[in-house]
Amino acid sequence: MRRRFAILALGAAPLLGQEARGDQEPKRLFVDAVVATINDTTILQSRLFETAKSRIRVAEEQNQRTLPLEIVSRLIAQDLLELISHYQMAQSAKSFSTLPPEQIDKVLDIELDRDKQDRVRDLGSALALSEELQERGQTWPSYAREQRIEKLHDFAMQFAVFERLRKQSNLYLTPRMLRETYQANRHRFVHDVYAELETISFTGPDAEQKARSASELWRTGDFSPRDIADRNPGGTPLPRMAASSLRPSLKALKSFAEAGPAFAVSDPLPRGDGTFDVARIIAYVPAADGRFEDPKVQEEVRILAREIVISELHQQALEQARQRTEVWVYQNGRRVPAPPPLRR
Repeated sequence: MRRRFAILALGAAPLLGQEARGDQEPKRLFVDAVVATINDTTILQSRLFETAKSRIRVAEEQNQRTLPLEIVSRLIAQDLLELISHYQMAQSAKSFSTLPPEQIDKVLDIELDRDKQDRVRDLGSALALSEELQERGQTWPSYAREQRIEKLHDFAMQFAVFERLRKQSNLYLTPRMLRETYQANRHRFVHDVYAELETISFTGPDAEQKARSASELWRTGDFSPRDIADRNPGGTPLPRMAASSLRPSLKALKSFAEAGPAFAVSDPLPRGDGTFDVARIIAYVPAADGRFEDPKVQEEVRILAREIVISELHQQALEQARQRTEVWVYQNGRRVPAPPPLRR
């Protein structure tokens, strides 16, 4: 996956060096690069790669294929913007606090020192810690720099969001706001059943037998439709489908989907024309008719209202952080203005 990242235009491309030793093949050495700066702090390409890998892996698993480079590029671009916002909040932590900057630095030093002592104790020695970091391509100073950003971001959230939230908690929990929150998000509490399916279709004189064999296999593990079809020749994987979009002729498939639960695998389901389907439910939300007067619904609305307020306070703090920081992005070693920030 790193090779795929390396050839993208986004960010600085990896600088590759070659080292020839006698008659050995030249070695390609990865040299880290700066992809963005926020004030006097840098985001390294290795950090961006590490952040983007999990997002790309999940996307490829969901699509059951290797993503084309243009999509990978867009995902990495989104991760870079999120990292920039994260660093901007961290850089602004001291300006959000009423504490003197030197006191915040002192707290950070104490926490980092405590973190180091805990890790040395867990691993048995400082040498073991150094070896573990080396395996990840890090040293303690580089690790500490990353942790400093994370802790400063947490401080910023505490100063700019949660302290403000605590001070106005008596305002946002009013009955009027709860009812308004319920009305604006009524679709979360009142809705029909929703189910999404993975399906394999079988045709031919032995379609039911093959479908039954596929059903039994699917219940034994987390296989993709393609895996099941490959092991049961004659099966055709179909695109993922929502139960609400199924044709009337697929009544049996729709009834199975709407009965739930998630991850259930069907027996062979006849269509009536000699075709049999085998399906697995990959997403399931039962129907609901939650009324505002229901105490359980009100508790959910209360949690939702709090999340909305936190999101609004976070966005306000992020806007302030953006005004207090200067951002540059580097592409192929050249400094360019940062792209527009993400809006939540």
